[in-house]
Amino acid sequence: MDIKVLNTGLLRVNTLVVPLCDNKVFVVDPAACPYSHDGDKITGYLRENGLDCYAIILTHSHFDHITGIATLKKAYPAAKIAIHQNEAEELMSPPGPMNQSVLQFFGMASLLEVVALQPPADVLLNHGDTLSVLEEGGAHPDLISALSSWKVLLTPGHTPGSICLYNKKENVLISGDTLFEDGWGRTDMYGGNEIQLMKSLRELRDKIPAGTKVYPGHESDFVMGK
Repeated sequence: MDIKVLNTGLLRVNTLVVPLCDNKVFVVDPAACPYSHDGDKITGYLRENGLDCYAIILTHSHFDHITGIATLKKAYPAAKIAIHQNEAEELMSPPGPMNQSVLQFFGMASLLEVVALQPPADVLLNHGDTLSVLEEGGAHPDLISALSSWKVLLTPGHTPGSICLYNKKENVLISGDTLFEDGWGRTDMYGGNEIQLMKSLRELRDKIPAGTKVYPGHESDFVMGK
């Protein structure tokens, strides 16, 4: 599977462009925006390659992973925004309490106005869902098949609604900030919980086979060890 990694936003998030079928893709964690002077990085890549953004999937709602939603949604208004239901509040009337706290934590209060511009989610995800929930009632069998291959795994700890996306057929895991090659996401900010994160990591170790290619929210992709 040819997943494109674009580093976007102030903290150079790994924004992923993931193929579905025909020219349709979903975009994970868009952060490109005028504030970080890369507002057209994602949309420009999609246009240059003739790709249609079908959906915007968020691994979690921290500011550094979401500041590009509004720009992407404006360019592709039919794209569905999806996040785990545990973090829906952060996009209902942004910035939510977690982002308010985290931005103060980082001394980046100027970004509150940028986060406030982001639209709410269209679809709320649950553990065990496949991304076919984005196409309920749809009549495009190839698209439904492609979406069904991606399973939502709730992996709380970095944030309450952190998710990973697992594609067993393609042997790929999108891990957000839950898992990096040499570590995991921090738990010392509002919404973090170290005990929950350790449990999530144990479950990933038990469920995801060695040899799986992992795309984290920051840093380089890697292959899961034993």
